[in-house]
Amino acid sequence: MNQLPKKVVLSSKPNNYLSQGLTNCGLFSIKGILSSYGLDDKGNPREYHSNLICRLTSVAWGTNYYNNILASYGLDSKIGFAEDASTEEKLNLLKKLLSKNTPVMIRIGNGYLSSGEYNRVIGKLMPHWVTLWGYDDESSFFYMYDSGLPEKEWNKSLLIGNTSRTYAEILRDWNFGKIQPWAWTVTGPHNFAYIAIKGVKNGKS
Repeated sequence: MNQLPKKVVLSSKPNNYLSQGLTNCGLFSIKGILSSYGLDDKGNPREYHSNLICRLTSVAWGTNYYNNILASYGLDSKIGFAEDASTEEKLNLLKKLLSKNTPVMIRIGNGYLSSGEYNRVIGKLMPHWVTLWGYDDESSFFYMYDSGLPEKEWNKSLLIGNTSRTYAEILRDWNFGKIQPWAWTVTGPHNFAYIAIKGVKNGKS
């Protein structure tokens, strides 16, 4: 088995890090991914909603909802679930995907308050999408773009992303969704959901 690099920082990053407000975290993540490939053509991430009902409700519906948006811009992606993997396998999965120089979109439970403090109760209730842009084994953290963070909470010293989360924090937050029906609209009753970018379709760049 090939050994994974000790540190990965993706060669491309989002053009801008934006704060979403209350909703549409998935579309802010999508905009970040598309902009890193030079494919973003929307001002407001909410414009990426594929139908009026989703735009009005700010809710994405369907297992391939985000994949279909990415596909319309030439990016091949897949949704997967790592709930049956061991702790080590879960971390290695994310690292392996990132080592291909592609971002990873994951659904988490978001217990982070605007103050930067963490609330475990909210973390068990609040669905959220974020993207990972690299990792560092020495510091045991992932580079992350979290659109739910207000700008005052961003870590602007990072090489990529607007914050970092430790491996333990990612495993805690990623373990979300199976018993929260309000989080099933895209991933269904599963924990450890992720969307991996597989490549650019049809030779597009």
